[in-house]
Amino acid sequence: MKIRKAEALRYLGFRANHQPDAQTLKLLEETETQLRSVLAPKSIYKETTLRRLSEDETEIGGIVFRSCKLQRHLRDSDRILLFAATVGGGVDRLVRQFASSGDTAKAAAAQALGAAAIEGYCDEVCAQIAEREAKDGYYLCPRFSPGYGDVPLEAQRDFFKLLDITKRIGVTLTDTCMMLPTKSVTAFIGLSHTPFCGKTGCKACSNTECAYRKGET
Repeated sequence: MKIRKAEALRYLGFRANHQPDAQTLKLLEETETQLRSVLAPKSIYKETTLRRLSEDETEIGGIVFRSCKLQRHLRDSDRILLFAATVGGGVDRLVRQFASSGDTAKAAAAQALGAAAIEGYCDEVCAQIAEREAKDGYYLCPRFSPGYGDVPLEAQRDFFKLLDITKRIGVTLTDTCMMLPTKSVTAFIGLSHTPFCGKTGCKACSNTECAYRKGET
């Protein structure tokens, strides 16, 4: 599994034009070695039904999701996948271990590397799906997750029901719709005969105050 250092540095608050010092790079290398020993990646996905009801309502798997941005994101898709992945609870335990011992620098590094790990793992799994779908002339749209853009985080509850995530890969949902283990992802993935073109990533999100927002315009 590839863990991009640049992604981890971004989670630590480094901007693209801010080069980390040797001490930070050494911290990341040491922490990554420990982190890799606890990773337990799992993923699932399934295809379900997709139907557009209005400009801000999309029926997916028989459940209506209200979101203009999701509707636009899927505008060229005639198929949809529900996707979920996790790198396991070992990352959370490692972060707590570092924090309880007073090593806040390593705790922060483990958090950042864990976030980069789940993104890297999702990218790898989606690349494999894309390779299979390409044989039938389909392209994958970028992942679009509950809690992103104008899709409320509460949509996780319906998403979990549709994919039976807890039973299949052991990820649970708290009362506030946060996932445990925390380094987990759920996402809608559209499938289209047209290569995706449009706003993606932080450009499409309305949360301009997010500490992890990428420096893109």
